[in-house]
Amino acid sequence: MKTISKYILTAAVLLSFSSCKKFLDREPIAQITPENIFTSEQGAQSAVMGVYRTQLGAFSYGQSLVIVPEFSARQVNHVSSYPEYVDFKTNTVRIDNPWVQNIWTAAYAAINAANNVVVKVAAMPDGAITSEKRQQFVREGRFIRALSYFNLVRAFGDVPLILTPTGENDNLKVPRNAVAEIYAQIITDLKEAANLPNSYANIAETRGRATGNAAKALLAKVYLYNGSVTNNYTEAARLAQEVISSGGTSMPVDFGSIWTTKNTSESIFELQFDAQATNSLASVSNPNPSVLFYAEGKSIADLYDAADKRGKFTVYKNTPEDARYYIGKYRIFSPALQNFPVIRLAEIYLIHAEAQARVDGTVSAASYDSYKKVRDRAGITTPDISSFTSVATFVTAIQKEKRLEMMFEGEAWFDYCRTGLALTDMMSKADANYFFYPIPDAERRNNPSLTQNKGY
Repeated sequence: MKTISKYILTAAVLLSFSSCKKFLDREPIAQITPENIFTSEQGAQSAVMGVYRTQLGAFSYGQSLVIVPEFSARQVNHVSSYPEYVDFKTNTVRIDNPWVQNIWTAAYAAINAANNVVVKVAAMPDGAITSEKRQQFVREGRFIRALSYFNLVRAFGDVPLILTPTGENDNLKVPRNAVAEIYAQIITDLKEAANLPNSYANIAETRGRATGNAAKALLAKVYLYNGSVTNNYTEAARLAQEVISSGGTSMPVDFGSIWTTKNTSESIFELQFDAQATNSLASVSNPNPSVLFYAEGKSIADLYDAADKRGKFTVYKNTPEDARYYIGKYRIFSPALQNFPVIRLAEIYLIHAEAQARVDGTVSAASYDSYKKVRDRAGITTPDISSFTSVATFVTAIQKEKRLEMMFEGEAWFDYCRTGLALTDMMSKADANYFFYPIPDAERRNNPSLTQNKGY
């Protein structure tokens, strides 16, 4: 599995030195080498910043990790209808699809960077780093590792679980670990990351970094996805409510401001794009000569009620005569400095609504109120609580609400696969085998220990 260990830590560190002035003073680039990164607190901090930067690439949240699931959900189009994208819409993804490979490689690059921090910072002597900073940096590394594995397990199912740093010359012939093992490690990492502070020294230091609330919010989501395990829905509801009640975030009245303003009060964990790491998706999803991606069309626009404020912002025509509908959430594109909120409060309300209803065995006032909170911000009327005749119908309503709320954020496909709703509402081939993408053929050719997903 050599292809998953090609991430060069030094490159991420150099990038972090050139673009993360808020977090550390610069050191001459020539002095930064793999040998001295983990010999000082400053070096360790630069390595942590490098871990965050792995999330900004075009194969991660900078494009592929967001837009590919949107094709699977049949919510977007490509201007040239390339098969490598369209195949996701028809559930005919080839084992050599380049975007499957790119998502896999980017995720393991991030995991390797995180493993370097988790293992090597933990081993730093007391004289090189304070105990407080050692714990903080390790927990931040665990957060990104958990996020990366969560994205992998949702996209591919069983995947190799690698928890130690690997180098350019390592050639790992390791098999896939079961989904349950991956989730167990994700939960372990996030429980530890939940001990992070909810804020750092100042706003500039806090933006873009994992916090205790971010770890709890992501853990609530992980528990929801892994809900078949005893007490997981209980934990999802509890953690979601804890984040909601913490007072650290609030939903702005103007839905569009989440995307036109960076780091709004709704953001729990937001990736910070800048001049050194621009948002590739933003640069190619607006009505300009560079456009590649646009909304599926009127069928997507019509999912929103006429009164829904989200619809008017999320799916739009550039001119009345334009045949295309455009993606509204990535409008900061010249230059492409659009941030991406990986976790925001509206999703946590909807996670709480579903998990609490499952725990209560009924549509309780607590679950209903969380659902209604999101709809109130959208400016639409919520059916009376008595109209939901079962938990199952309420869960479906929540998922459809989440689709509208998080359109073009790369979430609806995975969420609909989680409950099977994708079979009826999204898939061209109604076959649960295609909930997962194929294991990249290049990985399997290099590592015969990797099995292939069913259906491929």
